[in-house]
Amino acid sequence: MSGKESDRCSTPEKTKRKRGESSKTYSHKKQNFRQEWLTNKDFSNWLLPVNNNKLLAKCKLCITEMTAELSVLKKHAQTKKHKSSMSSIGSKQNSISTFLNNTDQFKLADQTKKAEVLLCSFISEHNLPFNISDHLVKTCKAAFPDSKICSNVSLARTKSTALVSNVIGHYSLEELVNVLQNTVFSVIIDESTDVGCVKTMCICVKYFDSTSNFFETRFFKLVQLFEDVQSADKGATGQKIFDEVLKAFTDSKISLDNLIGFASDGCNTMFGACLRRWM
Repeated sequence: MSGKESDRCSTPEKTKRKRGESSKTYSHKKQNFRQEWLTNKDFSNWLLPVNNNKLLAKCKLCITEMTAELSVLKKHAQTKKHKSSMSSIGSKQNSISTFLNNTDQFKLADQTKKAEVLLCSFISEHNLPFNISDHLVKTCKAAFPDSKICSNVSLARTKSTALVSNVIGHYSLEELVNVLQNTVFSVIIDESTDVGCVKTMCICVKYFDSTSNFFETRFFKLVQLFEDVQSADKGATGQKIFDEVLKAFTDSKISLDNLIGFASDGCNTMFGACLRRWM
């Protein structure tokens, strides 16, 4: 092999940097968060900016922060954790307008509530036990299998008790109070005669209803006479009953001037000196 061929085939020697010559290094340029990414269909469902740091971006589904670079965002969208979060909520989210325009769903819910209240009113009006609601609803669903309202009714003993006590009872009392505040009425009271530790007194009112043109007798309140055992030792005296009757009407802001009549049994507690002085 000649000298020229050996020079051509040999590996070129590495060039050494001369003393004093500086090497050039190129650093990665950092990018700021871009607002147009929020309108991108690939990022709009999960991307958020990071407050007080324009160099970072945040995924609201994964609760993680990352560098605000387009390549980093695309890589994060392909991760297993992010895909799992997207599948749990669905990639396509419904807007608020879709829920507001769905009037059929709200109409069915209102009709279902109305049906439950009517069933509870039927139970309380006929003095039926609340346990009957468990079987009544099942019977209605079996009798009307094509009714969407009936199929959506969920009414058992606990719920029917709560509806009568906290919904129907409160509404009836408010309605009656509004009537008694604007009309004259009579009072009918009677105390429980059992030997239980809790003594109660039933208060009913009678008034003329101008809408129906009939005299109506309505239940007003069931008053507990004694709050504790110590006060029960004093007994259900005429003064105690007198105070509780007045308190029941004054608490409801009903004027005592509208009270024009009183009725009860003829025992001395009911028609003693205290009540005679009031009448």
